[in-house]
Amino acid sequence: MYENKKLSYTIITNKKLKNLYITIDPSSGVIVKNPNYSLAKIQEIMDKKAKWIFEKSQCLQLKNSIKNIYEIEKKILLFGERQSHHVKGNLAQFYKEKSQDIIPPIVKKWEEIMQLKSNGIKFRKAKRRWGSCSFKNELSFNTSLVQLPLQCIEYIVVHELSHIKHKHHQKTFWTLVEEFMPHYKECERTIKDYSPQI
Repeated sequence: MYENKKLSYTIITNKKLKNLYITIDPSSGVIVKNPNYSLAKIQEIMDKKAKWIFEKSQCLQLKNSIKNIYEIEKKILLFGERQSHHVKGNLAQFYKEKSQDIIPPIVKKWEEIMQLKSNGIKFRKAKRRWGSCSFKNELSFNTSLVQLPLQCIEYIVVHELSHIKHKHHQKTFWTLVEEFMPHYKECERTIKDYSPQI
């Protein structure tokens, strides 16, 4: 139980495992992979992890509810907020057009601030990535990027522009990101609450 809410979970025992693992799956729910601990021991661990399980389940619910927000609440998720908005055509096309309007000026702004120049911008559907930078320094952004809060959108842009200088995620890359976006870790935590998929 957590905050008077019952959190159900399924136990799968595998004696070959060395440790207990907890996973949260959109369709199967909370899965506990058990190396043969007693039920009392599992319950003790789950009680300690209840807050984490609850928060992750809430995030997963948001990630899978964008279509429901639109179809049931008659709202869209835009810049991190539920908004009443008339959509012409389908939702995916709306997000794509909105992203194509909003992102290029943000890229231009940060190119000037960071003194880094990309070789063009593309928009693509992607299941996991919000953005990428090719070895030719072409930036690609998810067509659903405008779902994110504006600060997080700007962070994604700074992140991908930083890859023009550093084609890796080593310390020098993160130092550059932090130079222009000191609170980038806060943005990364926020972004985990969203999903590129519609």
